[in-house]
Amino acid sequence: MRRVTLAVLLALLPAALAGCGGDDADVEARLLIVVPENNIREEGSECAGARPFRAIHRGTAFTVEDGSGAVVAEGELPAGVATNADPKIDWEDELIPTVCTFDVEVGLPEQTRYKLILPEAVPLEFDRAQLNGDEPLRLVLTG
Repeated sequence: MRRVTLAVLLALLPAALAGCGGDDADVEARLLIVVPENNIREEGSECAGARPFRAIHRGTAFTVEDGSGAVVAEGELPAGVATNADPKIDWEDELIPTVCTFDVEVGLPEQTRYKLILPEAVPLEFDRAQLNGDEPLRLVLTG
């Protein structure tokens, strides 16, 4: 009986220690990833990146690295939302030029610099100081 109890305790130990360690996320970051592909569609509809950003869509894996290149967060993109590409213009049609935006929330450890990595896109660098607002940090993809 003692061996079974010890085996159960040893099996549960990693989970218990992980719970005691606390969350490594010191910074809750809200990032608005903007894919500037200017498709014509209805604002608010679900979207995905088009050329040259076809790899950017719901479920695309991303990572966030710190200044030393260590991965500090990872996840998958939610569904994209078509957003007016030029809000200064009052379009008079349901179908308008849009960009595809992805609203991502991610917990990050306290660092000075971060880099968002997405497939087939130039990494997007940002500073901790840029995350001090109620508005999401807009990160615009480039090829």
